[in-house]
Amino acid sequence: MLILLSIVTCLALAFLFLKVPGNVNLPTTQAGSPLRFPTMQVKNLSDETKAFPADFPAERTLLLIAFQREQQDILDAWSERLNLRKPDAPAWLELPVIDDPGALLRWFVDVGMKNGIADPFVRARVFSVYTPRTEFIRHLGLPGTDQVHLVVVDRAGNILCRVSGDWSAEKEKTLKEGLK
Repeated sequence: MLILLSIVTCLALAFLFLKVPGNVNLPTTQAGSPLRFPTMQVKNLSDETKAFPADFPAERTLLLIAFQREQQDILDAWSERLNLRKPDAPAWLELPVIDDPGALLRWFVDVGMKNGIADPFVRARVFSVYTPRTEFIRHLGLPGTDQVHLVVVDRAGNILCRVSGDWSAEKEKTLKEGLK
């Protein structure tokens, strides 16, 4: 019993004193309006907070968006095909989009991801977006959460191009054109 009480106390203190990124509230979109990346404050796995889309790393940034843990292998395959770890790679960010589980579970999810990604180069590019997935995909005009989406966005939030699913030469060509 004493061990359980100690664990609960430690979790409560972690919840109170650790900086836990909040959920993202998406603005409403109107029918017929152009698709834009929403304005949001998001923290990466290096604990840096950024304001998107204004703080995207380049005028045109490639976003690798996933909704399920099982989709990571597909993002990794895209990353390899696009040589995203090379110095001359286009600017990119990875956005796991997660239905907001609450502050304590957000902290656990982020700690788990930090433990799974040792490379500081990659950690700095992974931003967990805690928001209703259905709202996020509607806002960006994505077809669903059952596959990954790669989106090229400018700092104004304009969506310049997007592809979904596994790698193909045609999809890669579309992305490279959007990044020019």
